[in-house]
Amino acid sequence: MKNRTDQILLIAFVLTLAAYLVMFANCFSQFPINASPLLQFLILYFHAIPMFLIQLLLFRLSKPWWRKLLPFLPMLVVGLAFLRISEWHILGWILVLWWCAAPIAGCTLAWAVYGFGRLYRKGDIHDA
Repeated sequence: MKNRTDQILLIAFVLTLAAYLVMFANCFSQFPINASPLLQFLILYFHAIPMFLIQLLLFRLSKPWWRKLLPFLPMLVVGLAFLRISEWHILGWILVLWWCAAPIAGCTLAWAVYGFGRLYRKGDIHDA
């Protein structure tokens, strides 16, 4: 880790990912699924936070550009596995896209934050 900010990002990522995994395991540990509306909301949208944090950390630490795309690999693997299990039906596509919307939004927000941070350090925003 280069500095304290990187350590804070890593710790925050691990904590939020652990919280998401606990919520996910709690939701799907019993069948039939009887999750509260709050838990359903968190299962669908909370994983944007760990994705934002890991993407921002990768932007700060990784040099080759392709390493910045690593957060998309688990989504791709799980999404393709789910689509295969659902036999590529349209409902499977809708569910995968709905599940992937929050992490993609988190990654996109991290790209924007990192880009604005670079512009700010260069001085382009100060001149406006």
